[in-house]
Order: sequence, then structure tokens, then C-alpha cells
Amino acid sequence: MTSHPTPEADAPTTLGPEDESIGAGQFGSSVYGGRPTFALVRRDDADGASLTLYELLPEAQASARRDRLQRGNPNSGLVTIAFESVFGESADPEVDRWEWDDWTAVKVTRLSEGRLRSILPLVRETLRGADRDESVLTAGGAAEVFLPETVGVRLALGFLGVKPIQRVDRMRAFCRGIERMSDEECYYWHAKCRSPSSPNGEKALRTLLTNHIN
Repeated sequence: MTSHPTPEADAPTTLGPEDESIGAGQFGSSVYGGRPTFALVRRDDADGASLTLYELLPEAQASARRDRLQRGNPNSGLVTIAFESVFGESADPEVDRWEWDDWTAVKVTRLSEGRLRSILPLVRETLRGADRDESVLTAGGAAEVFLPETVGVRLALGFLGVKPIQRVDRMRAFCRGIERMSDEECYYWHAKCRSPSSPNGEKALRTLLTNHIN
């Protein structure tokens, strides 16, 4: 699959200091010593199940990203929540394995109902490929699973891309396209989709993966 030839993707991506861990050829979480840098959270309420994806960052890194985004677009926001507020009661062993003082959870987005159903195959296959526990998809009530960077980057593309789509066939096509991408392609598009210098990154990716559907 060739994902680069789009109007928004014909120039090299310039990464800020907080993005150094997602450059081509730097897959994984080695910049943080192998710790997970994303987490998937399931919650149930009266409206049914939802999945929320968070990126885990040191507070200083999250602040730097927020400032960079606001310089590019004063109306843009970055939803950050204290790590303890989201994961303080988590039973995942990764919580006790690492020190989380001065870390924060940056909300990528939350999906429920039709969008959640459309993305479940992508989530399931991505977790299986990384030997991660799939119980977050089937457990009743609260569940969390901590993810390595490569997994989180792929799911972040799926979550961000599906959120604005209205038609189920386009949601499913988009998720299939993300599933077929290489890790390198995922990192490339993840950098573009969150860069203030490329405000149309998400739209370009949706066009790339769904423009064959009438």
C-alpha cells in the first residue's frame, strides 16, 4: 500500500522535540526504557460500552505539545488527565512495574456504539498481533490494557480517523486500511495527523482509505 502521494503528504514531516520517539526507524518505546506509552480503557454505563484511548506522557512533554498545538491553532485543545485519576485503581501489572509520578494521560478520543463496533476488528487484530490481553474488549465493567508505542500509534490512527465518519461502510473501510498499513506508514501518518503544520492530515488519511467508496 502506498500512503504518501496525497496533497498533504508530499513534504517531509518536521517533528518537534516531543515527537522524537516517532521518527521513521525508531519504532517502539525505547526512548522511555520500554515502558508502555498508550493505554486502552473500557467503561460501561447506561448507554453501553465505550473504549477510550490515551497516550501516556511525562507532564513536561504533554505541556510542550499543548503549547505547540496552541501556537499553530489557538482553538486547538489537548485533553490531559492526571495518570492517577484514570489508572489509580487499575489491575494491569504495568501500573506497578513503572514509576508514574509526573506522568499524565492524554486523551486521544472515546468511541462507542456504531463507531466502536466498526473499529473492534482492528483493535482485536492489533492486540493479538502484539500478544496483548483482549479481555478489555469482552470484560464487563471497567478494564484497562497498557500498550507499546507501535500498537498505540496504529490504534490512534483508527480512533482519530473513525470519529468524524458517518457511514458504517466508510468506517469499516478506513479500519481495514489502517490494519493493512506497515508500522512505518502508521508512524508517518500519526506524525502528520497530530502536527499543527499539517492541519489536514486526518482528512487526507480518510480520503486515502475511503475515496473508493461512492
